[in-house]
Amino acid sequence: APSVKEISPNGTETHTYVDVPGLSTMLEGASRPGHFRGVSTIVSKLFNLVQPDIACFGEKDFQQLALIRKMVADMGFDIEIVGVPIMRAKDGLAL
Repeated sequence: APSVKEISPNGTETHTYVDVPGLSTMLEGASRPGHFRGVSTIVSKLFNLVQPDIACFGEKDFQQLALIRKMVADMGFDIEIVGVPIMRAKDGLAL
């Protein structure tokens, strides 16, 4: 994994953010202001560093998966986003 310095060479207080309007502030985003802005910013930086053809995200966090798919489409990243089905323990708990 890249270091904090590689992801944010000038520190985290002064960098530009990636925000996905709508999806960032509803549902879980309503109770966690700035969380999805941070997710989309870090994931976009990681995509720029790694330049993957495919990236997999769990369906367990469906809002995050939807946000990443929209960000990739809006930013024109040539990356296939694959939703990975939820795995469950024997008692039904999502893993």
